Amino acid sequence: MNKLNVVLLLLALASGMAVITVQDQSREYFIALTNAQKQQTQLNDDFSRLKLEQAKLANHTLIQQAAVQQQLQPPTLADTRMIEIKSQTH
Repeated sequence: MNKLNVVLLLLALASGMAVITVQDQSREYFIALTNAQKQQTQLNDDFSRLKLEQAKLANHTLIQQAAVQQQLQPPTLADTRMIEIKSQTH
């Protein structure tokens, strides 16, 4: 074999190794993407569940019942104090 054939053989081997490396890396990226999509789906489900729970807890009737049960009263004028906040300039 002459030098050109040896160089072409080495280039072909290097190209084949590059293809294998890129395919392996692509497979790893695909697995990571699939896992991220699963996590996104789970987080979306959790978010929807929490929003529904928040809506249930924000129900005015439920809040009124809890206030009565805990004997809560709205603050009176005597319980309210006004404070003045002075802004500081530098």
